[in-house]
Formats: sequence, structure tokens, C-alpha cells
Amino acid sequence: MTLTRRQRSLIAFVSIGIGLLALFAAAAAAFFVNKANNRADSLVMHTITVITEALQYQTGIQGAVIGERAFLITRDEQYLTDYENALASYEEARENIRELTRDNPAQQLRLDNIDIQAQHITDSLKRVLSGFMAGTIESRESIVRQNNVDALLADFNDMMAMLIREEQALLQTRRQEQQAGDRLVGQIILGALAIISGLLILQLAMLREQNQVQRARNTEIMALNTELEHHVSERTKELEAAKRSLEEENLRVESLLRDLHHRVGNSLQLVASFLSLQSNQVEGEEAKSTLRAARGRVLSIAATQRRLAMNTNHEFVAAGHFISQIVDDLKANLNFEQNIEITTNIGAFDIPSRDAVTIGVLISEMVTNAVKYAFQGREKGLIHIAFHRDLESERCTLIVEDDGVGLSAGAANPHGGLGGRIIESLIAALGGEIERLASGIGQGPGARLVVTYPYASPA
Repeated sequence: MTLTRRQRSLIAFVSIGIGLLALFAAAAAAFFVNKANNRADSLVMHTITVITEALQYQTGIQGAVIGERAFLITRDEQYLTDYENALASYEEARENIRELTRDNPAQQLRLDNIDIQAQHITDSLKRVLSGFMAGTIESRESIVRQNNVDALLADFNDMMAMLIREEQALLQTRRQEQQAGDRLVGQIILGALAIISGLLILQLAMLREQNQVQRARNTEIMALNTELEHHVSERTKELEAAKRSLEEENLRVESLLRDLHHRVGNSLQLVASFLSLQSNQVEGEEAKSTLRAARGRVLSIAATQRRLAMNTNHEFVAAGHFISQIVDDLKANLNFEQNIEITTNIGAFDIPSRDAVTIGVLISEMVTNAVKYAFQGREKGLIHIAFHRDLESERCTLIVEDDGVGLSAGAANPHGGLGGRIIESLIAALGGEIERLASGIGQGPGARLVVTYPYASPA
């Protein structure tokens, strides 16, 4: 069928109109999509900035912990400066990220929890640092124990990781939206090119230019990601180095503690030797007996100290194992004139090392008094030691009883003499009290000494 000129003109007119409409529609669609892409670009950069500030926030808190601990251990003022700079950096990052996420209620809520955790950490650091400056914290062991922010820091890192993961999810979503917009632009351009072949060169040029811009943006984002990864890697290496330094310092402190225990034990042994020599020089049985008793007490303290030095845990010691060793030392050192058996019934619990020497000397004094007074005129005897902890009342009960002559016999008055006064002093040091009863073991009336005191865990 041959088309008339009028028909050809009409088709040409319609084609031109369709082409112009397609061009207009393509131009309008490309304009709005490009505007959306620009907004997506802005959101991507905003999200990357949020992640950067979050890492700076986290780095500031971690740097404060490292700087404060390094200063307390080394007393180097440079670490104190690092600590203060880290706090200032964290404060600045906190304000920046708060401003950047003001339109995100979920992230604002996470920041509230993170700020609270960060405040707990900085308060703990400032409290320990103030105590150190005021001289209320003397030993490095006390510093590490009171500055126990590891659990708080772990929770803080978990919270910050959740916030960063949320921003990374937003970054991924926005990149997907950006890519979807790019695809839409390409489809519109290809559709316009199919309809308007005459605009092929222009559309291809526009598409090529837009692709170049997009590649430049992607290159910029990749470079920023590489920089962030490098920053995190460097900070991780610094934290690992600080951790290794702290571990080495802890090993050195433990070595010093072991050496200190050894020196204390040697000094006590030397004092006991001096007392033994002095007892051989003095005249009079009463003076000799007094010096021998003093020597026995010094040896008791030395034995207790030696047992603590052998313990790998410097904060706690197992009650059963510790008291069994004390009893073994008593059996080896006491001069039993009678056949005396010592039995034990010790609960499965730990006692603080700071109370162990007091408890060990207290048991030694009570058993020594029983051996000395309870079995006069007897060929054999029985001493029973019980030690338990009540979890509900948080009190410990120490019982030393015998089947000897009893409390009313006069010769075995456990409340009189130097030994009795020492026992009273040791119980007072534990914050406890003593009750004297008749014993229920063996054939004799016996004596039953019941000591109760509050159980206090180390701070």
C-alpha cells in the first residue's frame, strides 16, 4: 500500500511528536532519577560519616582505658596525657554522631544505651585514677582489681558493633537504591534511543558521562572503605600490643608477689631461729617456755604464709586443701606427749587469701591450746576441726572441739592466758564471735569452741 504525501507528512509529524514526547519523557525521567541518585549519594556519604564517627567514639573509649591503665602501671605522665586526649576525642565523636543520627530514633536509642555504658566506663576510670592520686590505692594488684572495666568495655563494644552494623545495613540498602536508579536511567535512555535514532550520539554521550561520574563515585567510596579498614586494622594492632604489654606486666607482678612471699617466709623462719637461740641462752623454765611458745607461733605464721605462696590464685584459696596442710604442719611441729588424733570436716568452698593467714593462725592457736591443756593425765585424745560456710546467711563457722578434761576442769581454761588473748584478737580481726560449749565427741566432757564470722569476698 502506497502512502500519500499527506499520510507521510502525518506519520512524520506524529513520529516527530512521539519522538519529542519520548525525548521530553526521557529527559524528565532522567532528571528526577538523577536527582534521586544525588540524594542517594548524599545518604551514602552521610552513612559513611556516621560509621567513621562511631569508630572514633569507640576508639576514644578504648584509648582512655589503655592510657589510664598504662599510667597506673608505669606512672608515665605521657600515658595520662593519652588518657585525657582519648576522653576529649570520645566526647567530640559522641556529639557528632548524636547530631548525625538525630533523624533516626532507633539509632538515637542505641546511642542512649551506648552513652550510659561509656559513662559507666569513664566513671570507673576516673574513680580509680582519683583513688590512685589520693593514695588510697597502693598496690598494682589493687589497681587492676578495682579498675576492672573489661566487662563494661566488652558490653560497650557489642553495643557499638550493633550500631555500626545497622549503619552498614543502611549503607547497603542505599547503595542498592542507587544501583536501581542507575539501571532505571539506562532503561529510559535505551528506550529513547530505540524510538529516536537521531539522538543516539547525544544519549550515548550522556550515558557515558554519567557512567564516568558513577565510576568516580564508586572509586571514592572504595578508597574510603580501604582507609576505614586500614584505620581499624591499625587500632586493632595497637590494642593487641597494649594487651600483650598488660599480660607481661601481670606476669612480672605475679613474680614479684611470689618473691615477696618467699622473702616473708624466710624472714619469719629467721625470727623463729633467733627465738630458738635466745631460748637456749636464757635461764629459767618460764622464760624458755615463753620463747618456745613465741617460736611456735612464728613458725605457724611462716607455715601459713608458705602455703599461700604455693597457691596460684592470689585472691582465693580452697578451704579444704589449705586447712589440711595446716593440720599436717601441726602434726609435724607439735610435740605430742600423748597419742592425739586430729580429724577434719571442711566444706567445699574458697576463702579470701587476705583472711587465710588469720584463719590458719587461729586454728593453730586453738589446736595448740587443746594439746597443751585438754589431755592432762590422759594417754590419748581426739581433736576435731570443722569449717563450713552458710550461703544464705553468708557466715562461716569454725569449730575446734576435743574430748579432753572439759571447760570446768580449771587446768584447760581456753579463755585465759596469752593463747586465749591471741584467739580473741584474731576473732575480732575477722569481725566474728566465739561460743564455748561442752563437746559431744569421745568419752570425756571435752570443750567445743565455735567461731562464727561474716564471709566477705574481695572487692
